[in-house]
Amino acid sequence: MSPIRLWIIALLAATLIGCSSEPTSLLVSTPTRVFIPTSPPPSPIPNVAPTNLPVSSPSATATRVIVPAVTATTAPTVKVVPTATSPSAAGKMTIKLFFVALEDNGKSGIKIGCNDSIVAVDRQIPATQAPLTASLNELFSIHDKNYGQSGLYNALANANLKVDGAAVINGKATIYISGTLNLSGVCDDPRVQAQIEQVALQFSTVKQVSVFLNGIPIEKALSQK
Repeated sequence: MSPIRLWIIALLAATLIGCSSEPTSLLVSTPTRVFIPTSPPPSPIPNVAPTNLPVSSPSATATRVIVPAVTATTAPTVKVVPTATSPSAAGKMTIKLFFVALEDNGKSGIKIGCNDSIVAVDRQIPATQAPLTASLNELFSIHDKNYGQSGLYNALANANLKVDGAAVINGKATIYISGTLNLSGVCDDPRVQAQIEQVALQFSTVKQVSVFLNGIPIEKALSQK
C-alpha cells in the first residue's frame, strides 16, 4: 500500500477517534427574535373639560298673516219716494188731489160727465196716520177756482165742507162730510163727486167709495139741488 493511502486512512481514523471521545453537540437553531416595527401608539386624548356651549333659543318665526283688505263699499242709497201713505224724511207726505180738465174727453185723466177728465196733482201735507181724512180736508181747504198754473178747474171752490169721519172696511171707504155746496151748474155734480171719490181711491186699500153729505148719499144730495 502506498504511503499516501496509508496517510489518508490514518487521518480518517484519528478523526473518528476524536469525534467519539467528545459528546456530539446537536446544532439546535435558536429562534430569532424579529422586531416588526409597528405604528406608534396613539397619543392619549387630553382630558378636556366639557364646555357648556351657549344654546340659542329658537327665535320665533314671524308668521305672515294676510288679512283680506276690506273694500269700503258705499251703502246703496235708498230713495224714499213719498207716497200718500208714507211720510217723507222731512215730516211731510205726498198725496194726490184731483181737479177737472174741462172738455178734455178723457185725454189727461179719467173721463167723467160733460166730457171732462179728472186729473191728479201731487201735493204735500204734514205726515199723518189718517191720510184719507187729511187728504179730503186739504182738498176742501182750496178755494181757488183754477188750481195753480195748471188750468184745472176746482168744482169745490165755493163749497164749505169738513170731514166728520172716514173708515175703510174690507176695501170699502165710507166718508161722512157735512157743510154746503155752491155749484155753478149741472156739470159740477159729477165733478164734485169725482173729486171726492178719487181722493179716496188713490189708496191701495180702497176699492170702493161711499160718500155721505149731511147724512145723505152724495148722489141723492146732488140730485136735490
